[in-house]
Amino acid sequence: MDAILFSANPTMVTIDDARRHLANHDELYWEVGFRILREKFSYPMLGFIHIRGGQVEYQATIRDILPFSPEHYENRTLAERVKPEPWRQEWHDNYNDVRSYPWKTAFVMTQIMPFSYDTYAFCKVDGTLIQWPPRSYIHVLPPNGGGPVSKRYTLPASISRSGPKTRNLKLHTRLAECNLEEFIVQQLEAVEPGLLLVHRQLPTPAGRLDLLCQDRCNNWVVVELKRDQGTDQVVGQVLRYMGWVKEHHRTDKVRGIIIVGKMDQALSYAIKAVSNIQVKEFKLLIE
Repeated sequence: MDAILFSANPTMVTIDDARRHLANHDELYWEVGFRILREKFSYPMLGFIHIRGGQVEYQATIRDILPFSPEHYENRTLAERVKPEPWRQEWHDNYNDVRSYPWKTAFVMTQIMPFSYDTYAFCKVDGTLIQWPPRSYIHVLPPNGGGPVSKRYTLPASISRSGPKTRNLKLHTRLAECNLEEFIVQQLEAVEPGLLLVHRQLPTPAGRLDLLCQDRCNNWVVVELKRDQGTDQVVGQVLRYMGWVKEHHRTDKVRGIIIVGKMDQALSYAIKAVSNIQVKEFKLLIE
């Protein structure tokens, strides 16, 4: 199956609105500010949505590509079918001067789902790895489509708490075929004995929580995943989520776990200042 990796500006699109729309409609028109030659691709194809940093956060099924037209918003019958209501309202109000943006193309999407994946693990169709996050789009091989991407992640895996002790995990499928989030969800007992998943990709006013869990004492645990190197910025992110959980669930019994590919020095210093957040590293090992 063909696949495309493309960028999305989080200040201009709310993906939760798109997912809610697709829960009750057959398709969504997602416009972008760059042109794509429709004939370069076969359909349906996969779309991988890069939001920020080195991380893809969503996978979409794309049924077609169309030239953008204001009719997508201004034809009421069409708009109600293919546009989330908040997007239609933003267009009507011309919020942030949205109508003047040079939209070029509309993806016709039929599904959007969370898909946490390292942007730099994607291969272009010529077999070379991605070097930089896309500013528009890149024609890529799907992660399970063979080639260097699949070979790169056919490895045993482990996850460890920072320090000398390591807890080995069994990887039942290739990491190229299950993203980090799915892998961690299936291995919560290895992250912490008794940890139970309550919500996944939970949208909140503080941001989207990767995993909201409860421990064996029924205390809330916010789990944040970072496939690549973790920095001290993630501590503030987790503290925001913990603050929301405290307010929303009216409890002070909240803590955080950050799971990263590698903890940098800034994060190691930041974590010393907070007592209710742990950092754990996941590792890919060649044996």
